[in-house]
Amino acid sequence: MTSTWLDPFPAAFRKGVETLLGRSGRRVACFDADDTLWEGDLGEAFLEWLARGGRIALAAPDFLSAYQARVRADRTAGYTWAVQVMAGLKEADVVRWSRHLAAAWPPRPAMAGLLDGLRHAGVETWIVSASNHWIVREAAVRLGVPVHRAIGIRVEVEGGRLTDRPVRPIPHGSGKAEAVQRYVGASPDLAAGDSLGDLEMLETARLPLVVDARGGPPSALHRIALARSWPVWTA
Repeated sequence: MTSTWLDPFPAAFRKGVETLLGRSGRRVACFDADDTLWEGDLGEAFLEWLARGGRIALAAPDFLSAYQARVRADRTAGYTWAVQVMAGLKEADVVRWSRHLAAAWPPRPAMAGLLDGLRHAGVETWIVSASNHWIVREAAVRLGVPVHRAIGIRVEVEGGRLTDRPVRPIPHGSGKAEAVQRYVGASPDLAAGDSLGDLEMLETARLPLVVDARGGPPSALHRIALARSWPVWTA
């Protein structure tokens, strides 16, 4: 029975999932993370936690204005910078700290149910995010997604420490679609996202789902979804 875990979602999406589950062979679902699977930006929260604790060479609250300015100028570059500033940290520490923060960051119940239902139906579930790879990986574990199916922005690791050299493609915008092709090796049957940074990934999916939890006027991605008759879920 799929009705229970699909109940929160719009009828067109439920019908699409039922069709997906009726197909044989490999089936893949790719999800954005921040503001899709959970509320808020987990990667940004992790960066703030590092800065406030003096673990990176950025003083809070100055780091936040610097980060936001970079994101306004170029979102992909800004999100990448948020990972590059962790250069010099031990990877083992980053993993441990990520696990601690991810454990306290609850997923949206409906999305957790969707992931669980798809997984039990034999669909591969992946998370593709512009937050740092380590926090995404630890959050994925809590949602039952294997760590090797969690994709985030990462840098090369040398001698057990993070460098400032980003690993490409950067999973944001067109880079998300590139990352899916590189790491997943197939176009998604289902994809879900909440922002324009997810658009290219959604365009590659047979069944795109737009998440809009902002309230007020529809988001830019929501407006595109309406124009294209994509399902929209308001969290």
